[in-house]
Amino acid sequence: MNPLTRLAVFFASYFAYVGLFSPYLSLWLNGRGFSPAEIGLLASPMQWTRVLGPPVWGALADRGQPERLPKMLVACSVIALCISGLLLFDWSLWTLFAVLFGMSFFLSGLIPITESMTIKATAGDLGRYGRVRLWGSVGFIVAVLLSGWLFDRIGIEALPFGLLAVLALVVFAARGLQSEPVNAQQPARLSYREILARPAVKGFLFASFLMLLAHAPLYTLFSLWLEQKGYSRTEIGFLWTLGVLAEILVFQFQRHFFAWFSIAFIWRISYAVTALRFVLISISEGGLLILLLAQAMHAVTFGLHHSASVALVRQWFPQAAQARGQALYTMAAYGLGGSLGGIAAGSIWEAFFPEAAFWAAVIAAVLGLIVSNWVVGRARREGAGSGS
Repeated sequence: MNPLTRLAVFFASYFAYVGLFSPYLSLWLNGRGFSPAEIGLLASPMQWTRVLGPPVWGALADRGQPERLPKMLVACSVIALCISGLLLFDWSLWTLFAVLFGMSFFLSGLIPITESMTIKATAGDLGRYGRVRLWGSVGFIVAVLLSGWLFDRIGIEALPFGLLAVLALVVFAARGLQSEPVNAQQPARLSYREILARPAVKGFLFASFLMLLAHAPLYTLFSLWLEQKGYSRTEIGFLWTLGVLAEILVFQFQRHFFAWFSIAFIWRISYAVTALRFVLISISEGGLLILLLAQAMHAVTFGLHHSASVALVRQWFPQAAQARGQALYTMAAYGLGGSLGGIAAGSIWEAFFPEAAFWAAVIAAVLGLIVSNWVVGRARREGAGSGS
């Protein structure tokens, strides 16, 4: 099995876990009697740990000790698997938060490191990168559809057993990963302060934060909102699947988009599409046709935005700090943006009305569009690369 195939298998297994965890955790927590604000809090550890973990894993990867990386990824996966077994028991709010935090912490470094490995293995070719990365979307679809069908029949209480099964697959896939030296001829000597010295880099991370702040209501409360609108768990799974199918199509054919338009243009326009997507959800009143259109926009708001972001990290961050660049992107976006957004979304839902959380997402996306335009202009003045 060649290295790209091994990476594809890992992405498929890891995002199968995400496909089980993200859409259905809120329903499981709701069944346990937690309020929307408490659900927002309990859904946030997956994002909070992306603040603490990725800088550590990225620094290790950039120090050029490749023989340790696969073993580290396996060890972290095994520990997360063991912690997930604690979900079989009944816990109070803060104890359950600690369990979810511990499980998520040991998973938080897996994707930044494998993203860096994939970009290196594909030599920055976004077409090849997309064809590897799409298998994560395939894994997500299989998990979300199968889980929705099963939970409609056996009950959402079975979620912890599903997490145990899918994390066992993550352990198996991590065992197959191989790594090549990262910057072996140029050991990393840059501090994080030096990496973040350029205003365009700091602006890029802030814009990434705003993008995931906008998506937080989708990831934490969308399933619960759909259930309140009368959708079954199977139907909820299909709506999530539509978004991921759109994402797969983009990953498969994105080389054409990046041939027609610059990386920076695609990155900026994704913020405008995000704002439109959450306007549609906010005004839909649960209408299926509008929701289908909004979910199809996931192709741009996640697929193209993520690929463009990964490419901009490669262009705008020093070569001696590529893994840390991916880690900082993960930390700012999926860590800070996702965690703060999840807590805010639940609080806004309770303080006002459910759709208010999606209107807040529109505001975050518009702010992201403003910041991204500034970042690209600043990068041009700094001569940051052809992607601008």
